[in-house]
Amino acid sequence: MSKRLSWKVKFSILMVILIIIIYGSNYLVLGDAEHIISYIWTHLGFIPVDILLVAFLLDEIIERKEKEAMLEKLDMLMSTFFSEVGNDLISQLSTVNKYKASTENLKSIKNWTEEDFDNKLAELKGSSLDFQADISPEEREEFLTNLSEFLESKREFIINLINNPNLLEKEEFTGLVNAILHLDEELVHRSDLALVNDADFGHLNGDMQRVYDRLVHEWVYYLKYLYKHYPYMIALIIRTNPFDEDADVYVKE
Repeated sequence: MSKRLSWKVKFSILMVILIIIIYGSNYLVLGDAEHIISYIWTHLGFIPVDILLVAFLLDEIIERKEKEAMLEKLDMLMSTFFSEVGNDLISQLSTVNKYKASTENLKSIKNWTEEDFDNKLAELKGSSLDFQADISPEEREEFLTNLSEFLESKREFIINLINNPNLLEKEEFTGLVNAILHLDEELVHRSDLALVNDADFGHLNGDMQRVYDRLVHEWVYYLKYLYKHYPYMIALIIRTNPFDEDADVYVKE
């Protein structure tokens, strides 16, 4: 018998002895066996009720705590995603976006409060961002080639994200990853990007817009998360803000 089991057996025997002593002394002093039996019977009836309530409450609490811990890990995973893929992809798409004014206020994110983050997230969720790659036909092939090569270099990392079953708990982030994989697939299947005409480029614009829209939403959500939980980490994100072409990682003041 293990020491742990032996301890439990000894403790149980001690409790039984104490019960006998307590109820035995009650009977010897008061001599009312009927009252003692009624009292025990009544409280035994509440045991299943107590077990039922405790089981449901504990299960709910444990499940909620496990989900919070899992979401915490996923939020931290977003840090790796933006370092590996997100920030560079935002820069590539923002640089050529004809409608840069739609994300102009993201340059001043260093001065935002939690309310500003909430308002921006509500705005992004309520409507799609305007996006159109403003590229001349002569520069189109180079841009698409660079974008395709970048996505290809990050394909394994992105696929590993998809293989994370917990990722399904974050529908918005899952949608972003799927949109990136789809854009990658569209570019890979075009063996000669020089053959992309205006109509085909318009189709690719739709795929890029889908990625850009979800990417900006997740970026703002990620910054809000850092703002609330890791304010010391947000300073680096602000200094490398992909929406600010003048951003500089070096601390100036």
